[in-house]
Amino acid sequence: MTTRRGWIALAALLAGVAAVNFLCMPGEFLAGDPHAWREEARSIVLSGELNVPRAGLLGQRGAYFAQNERNGLHYSKFGIANSLLAVPPILLEKALGGDITRRGHPPSLLLANLWNLVFCVALAALLYTLSAAYSAHVGVRVLWVIGAMYCTSLWFYQRAQNSEIYLTLLFSALFMALLGFLRPLRAHGPRGLDAGAWRCLAAAWCCAGLLVFTRVLNGLLLPVIVLLAFWCAAAGRPWRELRAGAPLLGAALLVPPALIVALLGVVNYVKFGAPWLTGYHQYLPHTHLPNGRIADGLSGFLFTPRFSIFLYFPLLLFALFALRRFAERHRLDAVVMLSVFGVFLLVLSKIPSWAGEWAYGPRYLLPMLPVLSLPFLTFADDVLERIGTWRARAWGAAAIAVLAYSGYLQAQVNRLPFYTYYHAREALFLTSSFEVADYFMARHTALIADDLVRHRHDLEALPYFAEMKRVAPPELVAEYRAKLGAMLDRGNLYWTLPPGERR
Repeated sequence: MTTRRGWIALAALLAGVAAVNFLCMPGEFLAGDPHAWREEARSIVLSGELNVPRAGLLGQRGAYFAQNERNGLHYSKFGIANSLLAVPPILLEKALGGDITRRGHPPSLLLANLWNLVFCVALAALLYTLSAAYSAHVGVRVLWVIGAMYCTSLWFYQRAQNSEIYLTLLFSALFMALLGFLRPLRAHGPRGLDAGAWRCLAAAWCCAGLLVFTRVLNGLLLPVIVLLAFWCAAAGRPWRELRAGAPLLGAALLVPPALIVALLGVVNYVKFGAPWLTGYHQYLPHTHLPNGRIADGLSGFLFTPRFSIFLYFPLLLFALFALRRFAERHRLDAVVMLSVFGVFLLVLSKIPSWAGEWAYGPRYLLPMLPVLSLPFLTFADDVLERIGTWRARAWGAAAIAVLAYSGYLQAQVNRLPFYTYYHAREALFLTSSFEVADYFMARHTALIADDLVRHRHDLEALPYFAEMKRVAPPELVAEYRAKLGAMLDRGNLYWTLPPGERR
């Protein structure tokens, strides 16, 4: 039961999240993928159709919009849930008298940012509620939520108008709802379930469906959920008892995913011309299939400076130390958490595009990382219980120092335009130097952002600039300096934009 102190902490947390995200709203749209589903959302609002006229198209054929071979029309290649979730701010802009008819022209940045803020506040509330099952200390729960939202790469995606923020919300909600079904299923069997447990299963299937219609790879969740449920149902029970509850449980576990797959096939037929086409079949299709070296993805997600989950979500460093104790206290929770994450880690690692470039950190795994970091709560509780010892104080100080430094780095990243790293990395192509390549490819991206912010008034003091001046033509160096300087001067905060550019 949530205490009065817990409710006060939640109210303060949500107010703080809303205030921070409002003050730190970005001053630009994230280019690329979101443009496609915003254009599809515009079509839904303007015409009630999904196809996007040529005026709204972007990039090469199939890069953002797939062409339906049956009717020749173009559709966003991304999941339809992205487009549906982009509809509300466009509808509001239309209701406020805005002109939403200009194809290719971005909608209101302010309304898009405010819509993102809604997801951020909802995520904070959900994570705080989820944490109650693992810690009785309100301060620890608040610390975990703040650490997850502002001391990790998740802060970047709270600002970027991409899918990661609502994917994280949906993954967290799925975990919470699924456990609300699996716990009583494991304890009482399929015949002992009450209405609350069945509602949790329905909520879990709704979250899974939305996840599938946001990103088709999330279809991996469907068999995982079914297998986990059958495992819990079979927990030490005789065959006679299982057989008695099998029809109802089987229907509840097999019909919903079948409907999700069938509905996905219908959507794919409408948008892409066939139920088995997902939108990723026209542009570099081989990069979206599990035909790569799994070692590349695994080492990348775990150890490389640009994509390691431990560097971009440092709560996991301390969660790892407490994982065994967490599993002893919450065995089922640990099994569910690690099963879902393990399947995605292995499958994504096998796909050549596992890095999800033109992004920040391990974005394909990011939506699962708050749940994966739940053992941090056990770590923090253990530190508090032993705070009188020097060892616990040292662990506590280390955790605070790591989270504070990571929070500082996230702030540096978020001060800059979204793709600053990639534009700064053009120095590599001007030099073809091993030292410059090592600087950009073998360092945490936030460290490069920190260098850029600290040297914004003296770009030639950047570690790689001397080498670039030595080997690159002077006119290209001057052009690079001007371009980088303009991005640093502009920054990426909505409230620092000239009034005429705020819309």
